[in-house]
Amino acid sequence: MLEQLEKDEFEQLYTLMTDSFPPSEIRNFKRQQMLLDKPDYNVYILRENGEILAFFAEWTNAKYRFLEHLAVNEKHRSRGLGSKTLQAYTDMSSKPVVLEVEPPEDEIQRRRVKFYERNGFHLSSYSYIQPVINVGYDTVPLVMMTYPEPLDNSTLEEIKDWLDQTVYKS
Repeated sequence: MLEQLEKDEFEQLYTLMTDSFPPSEIRNFKRQQMLLDKPDYNVYILRENGEILAFFAEWTNAKYRFLEHLAVNEKHRSRGLGSKTLQAYTDMSSKPVVLEVEPPEDEIQRRRVKFYERNGFHLSSYSYIQPVINVGYDTVPLVMMTYPEPLDNSTLEEIKDWLDQTVYKS
């Protein structure tokens, strides 16, 4: 079902990224492409007839997986692909998964949190401001969600330190 992104598919992936995320939440083309050479960064895709239907991008270390991006191609939404892709992702390893969402303050943010909760994730109270990852754009307030179990704030602080040293320095 899921397969690792081939480097020659990056342009198609980046188009999907820019269609799915605000510029403050993705790197510019060159910086995002350079991540493909990092051993702790992986992109997995769901493909049909040469088209990327959905993808996720993750960072890993010895203890955790960080789900940085998950998106479904707009033409293929409302088919359950987000849940299927997320389930396939969580089944790939027994390591706990952490992801970030904006605090659920508006309808779209609440729907996003509910989607992850329906898929077994737990919303934490651990919040922070995401550092700038795309020059010229604002920081983003975030909270962590975890799978398969809730993690305490001291563990989330450890994870945030890891993110600061890897994800946000890349």
